[in-house]
Amino acid sequence: MFLKFLKVGRPVQFMLLLVFAVLFWLKYFILPQPVQMSFEESPMPLFQLVSRLLEGQEFLSKTIALSLLVINALLLSRLNMKFIVLKSRTYLPSFIFLLVVSSYLPLQRLNPAVFASIFMLFAIEAILGTFKKEGLAYEYFLASFLVSTGSLFYARGAYLMLIIWIGLSLFRNIRWREWMFTFIGFLLPYLFLFSLYYLTGQELFPRWQGMIMNFLPDHDSSLFNRYYILFYAFLAILILLASRKMIINYQGLKIYVRKFYRLNFWIFAVTLIVYFSLYSRSVELVYFCGFAIAYILSYYFFNLRSRLTGEILFGLLYAGYVMLLITS
Repeated sequence: MFLKFLKVGRPVQFMLLLVFAVLFWLKYFILPQPVQMSFEESPMPLFQLVSRLLEGQEFLSKTIALSLLVINALLLSRLNMKFIVLKSRTYLPSFIFLLVVSSYLPLQRLNPAVFASIFMLFAIEAILGTFKKEGLAYEYFLASFLVSTGSLFYARGAYLMLIIWIGLSLFRNIRWREWMFTFIGFLLPYLFLFSLYYLTGQELFPRWQGMIMNFLPDHDSSLFNRYYILFYAFLAILILLASRKMIINYQGLKIYVRKFYRLNFWIFAVTLIVYFSLYSRSVELVYFCGFAIAYILSYYFFNLRSRLTGEILFGLLYAGYVMLLITS
């Protein structure tokens, strides 16, 4: 059955992932987007540059966005293939991530989070590589630099620096130099950017003011109809079931895998807190939350005793997406 097929990594799954990605996005390759998103109002410098280059080229911009989403999905599974946090080298996290991120259909367009999330995934990979590393871990400078560069596409991605500091606390003993690396790494891209503005004779204050606008609270409760609410309620139930199983099995996991899932939890928690407390209009934050959801659900489906139950729940998740396609 389909879930059983996805649990074991096969080269054909890569092609299947591409097919699913196209099918998921096909509707809004044809139809115009019905909702204006918050990131369109005050774009960050790098996203503004990309948007201008692709202005008026709707098909090309959506193709690029979809391609970047697939890259995100593949990078997510690459973490497992490199660090083995699931029982098999599988593309299952990629398929779940693709579905979750694509579920809010108006977001199927060029958006800054699809760029920032790639930088974040490389940052997570750098953090995971520091477990039991001797000497100073310069990877935290790199991780912070990557998060900062991603925030120049999507400002609210800067909150993911909290994940870098949490990862530093989980994977390393306290070394003040490594903490300093994170601050220096984050500041450098902004120093480069404003140095460029200064050298080209541009006014700095209006540029800075435009960036600050992205951090003002932004709420909107009208983005989701009842079908979205139904789908996300089912997804929330799955996450709760998966979390319960993780808690039950936690002590039996290897130390490294425990630390990975603790970091995974904090990615989920920080993103949700930022979303509900500050930016409920910023549905694109699902790109970051999707990392955590993909892995906790993959763990759940791998460790579910009843194969039939797993197939039914996994099938219902995809059936829910089909419902969204039909009703949106």
